[in-house]
Amino acid sequence: MADVRPFESVRYAPATDLSRVLCPPFDTISPAEQRRLYDLSPVNAVRLELPADGDRYQSAARTLKAWLGDGVLVRDKAPAFYVFQQEFRHADVTYRRTVLFARLRLEPWENGVVLPHERTFSAPKVDRLNLLRALRLNTSPVFLMYADARLEIAPLLSQALGERPAAEFADAQGLSQRLVRVDDPDLIAAVSGGLSGEKLYIADGHHRYETALAFRDESAGAAGERPEEFALAALAAVGDPGLLVLPIHRLVGVDLPPARALDSLRRLFDIDMRPSVHGLLAEMAARGETANVFGLAIHGLPDLYLLTLRDPEAADHYLPPERSPAWRRLDAAIADT
Repeated sequence: MADVRPFESVRYAPATDLSRVLCPPFDTISPAEQRRLYDLSPVNAVRLELPADGDRYQSAARTLKAWLGDGVLVRDKAPAFYVFQQEFRHADVTYRRTVLFARLRLEPWENGVVLPHERTFSAPKVDRLNLLRALRLNTSPVFLMYADARLEIAPLLSQALGERPAAEFADAQGLSQRLVRVDDPDLIAAVSGGLSGEKLYIADGHHRYETALAFRDESAGAAGERPEEFALAALAAVGDPGLLVLPIHRLVGVDLPPARALDSLRRLFDIDMRPSVHGLLAEMAARGETANVFGLAIHGLPDLYLLTLRDPEAADHYLPPERSPAWRRLDAAIADT
């Protein structure tokens, strides 16, 4: 059973220009973006999420202490949920997504409450664990999805969004970002109760989740209600019209000449050459409705390639037999294998 609770947040002070201090998760920030965020504001969150100075983890700890002492950041005096309504734009279309920020009790994968979909790597987990040890707070959430098949939770979040926002601003593109604090006990109980019966699927943040598990396990004290038993979560309904899932990208190294590497794929895939990224993506979107399709660029070859899996059952030979048939038909599973 998912244990989703309100939490005592650490937030920017009310007068802060939030459009200048927010930053993306650590694993999407390039060195150039890191420099831009540093220049954007002396209190941009990148100084906690991905510091650039010396010992990054101690630098982040010093920054956190200073910002709390100077009033840049303020602590909640009581637990609350936060409902975030976010506008964003992709391919000239504007989307609006509703997310619930909460604290989530950590569960190992085998309990079947929180479910992953990708493998993790040691280096990002070591990095995030060192940061968590230094700060003892989550700088960014694990992003999870839930079904809400009976539409119990959506009206509760809509009700919350009818209240006066705790923060509201327009981002650099002029798109609305709205955050509502929910501290009504009845509404909190209804949301927690509705989510308790849901399975939660990680959309993004596998490394953060496994890091939180490791931090919990190494922390002293009996299990139960310790802060280490929980992680910051951002929860979105699968049916939310603003939940947009884009293709994944993978970089693969092979010890073969480019032409031979391409030929080796012909055993499983129909391969068509495409001259432009735009045309490739359009055809992937169209064919992807009924087949497993992939776009491929090979270093040393000038063209792009559209790969269409001819026979999914033939690919089963290369996929883990213990996985479900549905999993073995996923583009992500086939690409990773």
